[in-house]
Formats: sequence, C-alpha cells, structure tokens
Amino acid sequence: MRLNAFTQVVTVAIAVSLGLLFGCETTGGKAQPASVPRVAEKPPEPLPPAGPPLGARAGLTFFGDRPEIEEVPFENRLLSNLTRHTFTTEGLDFDPNVDADGKMLVFASTRNSEHPDIYLKSVDGTAVVQLTNDPADDIQPKFSPDGQQVVFCSNRAGNWDIWLINTDGTGRTQLTRSAAEEISPCWSPNTREIAYAAWSQRAQRWEIWTISVDEPGGRRFLAYGMFPAWSPAGTHIAFQRARQRGSRWFSIWTIELVDGEARHPTEIAHSDTAACIAPAWSPDGKALVYCAVRREHDLSRAETDRSIHADLWAVDLETGMHTKLTDGAAPAFNPTLGPSGRVFFVSGHAGMENIWSLAAEADLRVTGARQTAPRVSRATEGETGLRNDQ
Repeated sequence: MRLNAFTQVVTVAIAVSLGLLFGCETTGGKAQPASVPRVAEKPPEPLPPAGPPLGARAGLTFFGDRPEIEEVPFENRLLSNLTRHTFTTEGLDFDPNVDADGKMLVFASTRNSEHPDIYLKSVDGTAVVQLTNDPADDIQPKFSPDGQQVVFCSNRAGNWDIWLINTDGTGRTQLTRSAAEEISPCWSPNTREIAYAAWSQRAQRWEIWTISVDEPGGRRFLAYGMFPAWSPAGTHIAFQRARQRGSRWFSIWTIELVDGEARHPTEIAHSDTAACIAPAWSPDGKALVYCAVRREHDLSRAETDRSIHADLWAVDLETGMHTKLTDGAAPAFNPTLGPSGRVFFVSGHAGMENIWSLAAEADLRVTGARQTAPRVSRATEGETGLRNDQ
C-alpha cells in the first residue's frame, strides 16, 4: 500500500498496526491524505508537519522531538486466555467493534484490496461478510446500540467524512459533508447522536463534535481532542488529547455532558514516556481500557515494527488503579470491549495483524497494588481543558 509524498504515518483507527507509528497531535500545517501504509513501511524523512490523518487508520503523528526516551518498566503478565477471531494471511484486519449482544464483530480490513472495506462476522464464527465495497477507504466501523446500523469513516466523497450503513448493506447515508477531515465516529447510547473528531483549520487542532443522526445538519462542539468514546450511561465522553507543550504526547481525558455541554475535563492517564491513546469503556462505565505506546529510540528511523512497544492497560475510575492487560510479546492496539467485558484488540501475535480478544473482567476492577503505569491526574480548578498552553 502506497504512501503519498507528504504524509505522516498515522492510524485513524487509532493505533492498530505493528508497522504504524503513534504519538502526539501537534500544531502545524495540514498533511495530505495517504493510502494505507504497509505493515513495515518506513516513514518519510524528514518528518512532515502534523495535521489531519490520513491513511486508512490515520490520525496520529509521532511521539515528539526527543530521539531517545527513558523506558517505562512494564511488568509482563502471562496471557493464557487469548482468543483469535480473524485469520487473514494477506492484508490487515483492524478497527474491531462488537455489537451489544456480543455476538457480531465488525471491522475494517485490507484482506481483499489495498483500500480497506468494512466486514462483518460472528464473534465465534469463520464466515466473513463484506459490508462495503468501494475503491476508497472505509474504516472505523461502530455498531449502533440497537445493532441495526454501522457508522464508519470514508474518504469516498473526496475527504474523510462520517457515513451510515445498515447491517444488511442497504441505506448508505453520508452524515457529514464539510471540507474538514472528520474521523473516529462513536454512538451515543440512545442512538440519537454521533460524536466524532474533526480537524480545525482555524485552530490547527483536532476537535470533538456531535451531530444528530436524524438532523445531521446541526452539530455541537464539545472539546479539543480526538477518538471520542461515549460512556455506557451517556454521561461522559472519553478521548485522547495531545499536550500543547513538552513531549506533546497524547493522554486520556474525560468530559461530563451536562445539558449537552462539556463540563469537568479530567485527565485520566498520562505518561512522560508513552503516548496514551484509544480509550474504550468497560460495560459498567467504571473503567477505561487504553493503549500505551512507547519506543526505545527514534521511531521515525525504525526499520521494523519491532521498535514499537504497545500494550493495553485498564484504569479503574473510582480508585485510579491501573493494571496491564497484555504481556508485551507483540504490540496490541485498537482496544474495544464486548458486553461481557472481554477486550478485543488488534495484534500480530501470529504474524499478520488480526483481531484477538482476552478475558479481562477481573483486570477491569483492580484491587491489588498499583503497577508502574501512566499517572492519574485531575484538571485544576477552573481549567476548561481547551487552552493551547496546557
């Protein structure tokens, strides 16, 4: 899969690939859309300015300017409960999402084409149904809470927009039509709204907006950030946001929704030595799972995907306790949770990137000693979470 000359190596599905690079959102010029990078594709040198995604799993730029970073001492845990759900030997399977019944899996894949399409399969089955078939890139699918529709991101209209399609392949509808790049959609629990991230030319930052499914012409700004995830109760949205100083790495935040407005921005997880990305809620809304990505050396000069260190972590929102869910044997990205609490993710455990899951019900309610993990902190009193000098 080809890279355009002026692009950052990124991933819209947020952190999926062993061969893709992850890090921070920075201000700067807009990068041009790119096709899906190969697994071990080397990024262009020197690095281009950061900007909107793009690539089939785009949206993230690099870690920062420091060529070497102090390692975080992660303690591995034995994984004996892994289950593999997809088995492609060509291309990549990524961006998994599970329906409310825990029976169906939707995901993006390049198994049949350089340009990703959306696929459906039963969680435990082998038959795969292709939901979209377009020469453009279709990525980041999410089941509606009633399981009847899938929202996804596509550049089939010329730039990244948010689309809807019924699970039987009918009723394809374009929800956003602006010139801005719009990615990473997620449903509200009542199925009435969709939150997504849009690149602001004015602010030169990612912004989180919501639109009404029935009246997509109206939209509401919530916060600066990207990759929103709506809480099961509908009261909060988790997302990742880059710091505007220092390392500029991503950290995990939440906002509370009060009468449709964003309140009480809270930084849930951050690290000086890792990018914290791709938050996903536990079914009870009391924990978040996220991906922590780090490196040993200058990731922009990495020759292989083995330079990427990415593991999944869970944080209990009541206690602030963190626990590590994966053992570091292979990078793990794109976490999403099924209704039982099982964590689905993307990894190259068996070579090519496929979708796996692990049983993490006990890990989502951490009661033991806290492990070495990104720190938890709260926004200071009066902070809106929208300043550029954070």
